[in-house]
Formats: sequence, C-alpha cells, structure tokens
Amino acid sequence: MAENKYAKYILTDVKPMERPLPVPEMIEKQRRAGNYVESTWMFALDDSVARGAFYTNCVWLWSKKGSGNLEMEIAHTHDFDETLGFVGTVPGKPRELGGEIELWLEDERYVLNKSCLIFVPGGMKHLPLYIHWIDHPIFWWTAGNGTMYTRTSGKEV
Repeated sequence: MAENKYAKYILTDVKPMERPLPVPEMIEKQRRAGNYVESTWMFALDDSVARGAFYTNCVWLWSKKGSGNLEMEIAHTHDFDETLGFVGTVPGKPRELGGEIELWLEDERYVLNKSCLIFVPGGMKHLPLYIHWIDHPIFWWTAGNGTMYTRTSGKEV
C-alpha cells in the first residue's frame, strides 16, 4: 500500500537526535546521587524531521526521585522566541500542575503550581529549571520559531 502524501507530517515516535545534547555535569552528578526525574521523551520535531518545521520537544515527567530540589536545566538564551508549556494531570483539576516547578526569567524567580504556557522572547535569559516535587504526571513541552534547537548562551557542560 502506498504511503499517504502527508503522512510524514504526523509523528507517532521520537526521532533519535543526530547528536545528543550535552548534559551538564551537575545534572549527571545529581543522577549519580539518586536525584532525578523519571521521564519519557515523547516527540521531537524540527527541520531535520519535516522540512521547514519549527522545533518542538515533548516530555512526560512521571515522578521525582531523591531529596531536595532537582535542577533539570541550566540558564541559557536563544536567538529565537520560545514557548514552554507545563500541563498537569490531576483528575478533575486540569489547571492544577500536580507538582511544583521553579524557573527563572532573567533575574525573576517563578514558582509554578498551575498548568501554564510561558513565552520567552528571543535573547531573554531563562531558567534554570528546578523540580521541587511531582505528585501527578506533568506534560512538558518546548517549542521555538527556529527550525533547529540552538543556544546562544548556556552551552556549559
């Protein structure tokens, strides 16, 4: 059977990255100490998957392991606009996050406990991102109007 003309635009599996993103040493150190988040990387879309597509990543955050706040990402910037989304799965309470996440926009700290969308203009320093706790799975995605994920700062490993 011939494949449909536009089937390439429907993703049902994550495409392996051509080269993995570097993992900052402090994140590896946390994991070795037993502090990590059980997660599933669901989808990745960019120009290498569908020509002209903007970049998008989707991850399920299932549960937090270990004690203390867990740093998931370091502060960085992009030369494109980006959105971050966090959606909770508390039954009957879709606006509740079911966890607590801390993130920074420039020098301002935000503690999230509600499902939300965040707009990050190109060039704005954002994050680090910390997971304080997770009681219910959280769906996290990022998307930017660049065709490939790149950073202009925050490349430290």
